[in-house]
Amino acid sequence: MACLINRLVVLLVVLLLPSFCLAEEPRDSDPVVSTSLGLIQGSIMSSFSNKTIFAFRGIPYAQPPVGDLRFLPPRPALAWGTAILKATSDSLICPQTGLTLFMSEDCLKLNVFTKNLAAQQPVIVYIHGGANVMGSGHSQYEAGPQYLLEHDVVVVAFNYRLGALGFLSGSNNAYLDQVMALEWVQSHISQFGGNPNKVTLLGLSAGAMAVSLHLASPMSAGLFHGAILMSGSATNHFSIHNQFWTRLLARQVACPMYDSFDLTECLRNVTWQRIVEVCSDWEQYKFVNMKWNYEIDGNFMPQHPSALIGRGMFNRVPLLVSFTSNEMDYTTLGKLDNDLLLHDIITHFNEYAPELFLYEYDALKSRRIKNFYLGNDTNELNASNIEQFGEIFSDGIIGHGAYRLVEMAREYTEVYYTRMDYIGKRSLSAPLTPEELPKGVGHADDWQYVMPGLWYGSLMSEDHEDIFMMERLTDWISNFATTGQPMVNSSQLWPPCNANQMQLLYNNNDTKLGPPAFVERYAVWDQLFPDTFSNGAAQCQLQPISVVVVGVVLSGLLCKLM
Repeated sequence: MACLINRLVVLLVVLLLPSFCLAEEPRDSDPVVSTSLGLIQGSIMSSFSNKTIFAFRGIPYAQPPVGDLRFLPPRPALAWGTAILKATSDSLICPQTGLTLFMSEDCLKLNVFTKNLAAQQPVIVYIHGGANVMGSGHSQYEAGPQYLLEHDVVVVAFNYRLGALGFLSGSNNAYLDQVMALEWVQSHISQFGGNPNKVTLLGLSAGAMAVSLHLASPMSAGLFHGAILMSGSATNHFSIHNQFWTRLLARQVACPMYDSFDLTECLRNVTWQRIVEVCSDWEQYKFVNMKWNYEIDGNFMPQHPSALIGRGMFNRVPLLVSFTSNEMDYTTLGKLDNDLLLHDIITHFNEYAPELFLYEYDALKSRRIKNFYLGNDTNELNASNIEQFGEIFSDGIIGHGAYRLVEMAREYTEVYYTRMDYIGKRSLSAPLTPEELPKGVGHADDWQYVMPGLWYGSLMSEDHEDIFMMERLTDWISNFATTGQPMVNSSQLWPPCNANQMQLLYNNNDTKLGPPAFVERYAVWDQLFPDTFSNGAAQCQLQPISVVVVGVVLSGLLCKLM
């Protein structure tokens, strides 16, 4: 989810070139595919072991959401006639914090990678993470096909609208973008060697939360046949206040705040650069956060996803659910040099906790969380307990939601549940030991073995010590996309969780089965937030916000805006 925040500015300095242009004649070596939209010219890439990949990058799956189409649901891409679409490089990414030179609102594009245009191979569709405010399906930045295309699969990655442009109050446009991308896959992937009847969603962090929403959404029914969720699920306690953030944005750019038509029309005249700039200023402390999120709209999401999945009212496909052993434990280490902030947080924990951990203000719940993780008498946050503070983020933002998904879904479908324990040579958040190795396995550290990108520098070398883990994870994912099981004879080697049992596969140098991890920690969240299934998120959208948004506005302003 928020693992992108620390490195985004640096990692965006890549060769991001616009790809939607029409070519006169392709070269003989360039692959060309015929679709109902028109001819598409691709290029040649190589897999990790130099297998030929046919790459089609920057294909529009929707019309540009610009001008009058900003803040509206996506519309299908228009055919381009007899010309040939040159899809030989990644498109510009959707507006977000970072170098705006490499961004555009005209970003609803996707990439397709395949090795055999004449086959009917399983399809893996990647939904990127980034706390719903950043990230992309860019092949150099975070979604390279080189590892997964060692296997006989087709891979699709795409961009979708982020932040206010995708989540303005009253809309689920970011998720409707995703639905339209999945509909594009159903209509066209057979022309690229993919089987539209064997599509697996693969989501990381906020992308995994999106996958869980597609599980629950009736609009996504029939668009996929398996789901892999890495470190994220919407089956959690999150309090969602898109309406508040929408009105705060409107206020800060001098637009009307209450009439939805007036507000939206005014915001259409504000540059996307200004919108991103204003929203970025809300993140002064740079803690893990997720201000923009889905809404209960009666259409894409009729009820809270926990309510739907808990009652079996979801798309019952096989699931592979994973998380890392340390998730967000280390994301708080960067605050150790800010003694005043840490002192204020521990002294006024009841006020900070609802914003940090995304729930409605409740002093009793905040005290229970503080006492469990930090101790009743703790009056300092420092090097001795900063990682325990990080564990609250690990469980509240990631782990408990994934655990709850497994608990609920296993009653209705097979669920494979695993934790990444292998400490590789590279990490996004873990501190280094005296031996210059990461201390643990942080959020998204397992992603480096699935799709290469600039997060971790480059492809692994042929003699890299971690190659076995890349081979293991991509083998699991490709097997799951092909058979619905991560391993051949999976029922013996890795039995799924079902109504009668719940086991976790611990993935280290070797693998072993055992009881679920962190059960006592997750029980605290179950006790504090037991009514999510029945209450849902729709009501909190309409009630006055009670959380004090630290560092952004005063509580009085919050009430005034609502």
